[in-house]
Amino acid sequence: MRTYKAAVKTHFPERTTLGDFLRKLTSLTPTQLGEVAEKGGVWIQRRGKGRILRIRMLREAVAPEDVIHVYYDPKVLALPDLADLTALYEDANYGVWIKPAGAVPQGSQSSDHASVLRYVEKLRGAEVYLVHRLDRETQGLMLVAYTSNAAAALSDLFQKHKIHKEYEAIVLGELPVGEEKTISASLDDKEAVTHVQVLEARRGKSLLKVSIETGRLHQIRRHLDFLGHPVIGDPKYGNGNKNRQGLQLVASLLAFTDPWSKELRRFELPDRLKLV
Repeated sequence: MRTYKAAVKTHFPERTTLGDFLRKLTSLTPTQLGEVAEKGGVWIQRRGKGRILRIRMLREAVAPEDVIHVYYDPKVLALPDLADLTALYEDANYGVWIKPAGAVPQGSQSSDHASVLRYVEKLRGAEVYLVHRLDRETQGLMLVAYTSNAAAALSDLFQKHKIHKEYEAIVLGELPVGEEKTISASLDDKEAVTHVQVLEARRGKSLLKVSIETGRLHQIRRHLDFLGHPVIGDPKYGNGNKNRQGLQLVASLLAFTDPWSKELRRFELPDRLKLV
């Protein structure tokens, strides 16, 4: 990845366009500059202070005190845009979207064009806000806020554990059907609590319903591996559990009281996991 960073005044003492400045700052071609800007790899810090935000239009004006960052990674830029995502529900405040396995919830420094968040932004023609994350390998329900106020309200529900989330996982090994377990092993020196219920078991595998009280990195995957029953298809955790179909973990349910209508909302993933 090639990176560039400079204040506009290093090349232009007066206002200019982003495109003109980038042609001075970088060794990239006009085509490369257009692609990296449009796909989210160019950032601006106005007057060199405060938040650093993406800037996408090469014709946009920049001032001498503005600081520009460029992250050019051709491998990331070559990733295809997401297409045909499905929303289970939308209103003026938020949407519940189905994230495909392999898709990232949000972008990185070098790009956001292949992310769920960017897909929804382009569809709506306005900025949207991430409320919670799913692992790249995990399919399932993702809550996206459509206003900053909605993002704050929904984030508050998550922080106060007022949004119920359920997952389904197919794991290695047969567990007693109906058995319930709670795993309280700390992760990264932080408390982590995972609840598991066995729904089905056969042919050396078990289908589990999983809920979590905390949101540590890869919590479900790490805890199930700790239990000795890693998720089938997990590329990172477990032994003897790899497959060609990908990670068998889905975010299957979201339930909460809508902060605006005060109604109980319950959303379930239509395409659930099945033991075969």
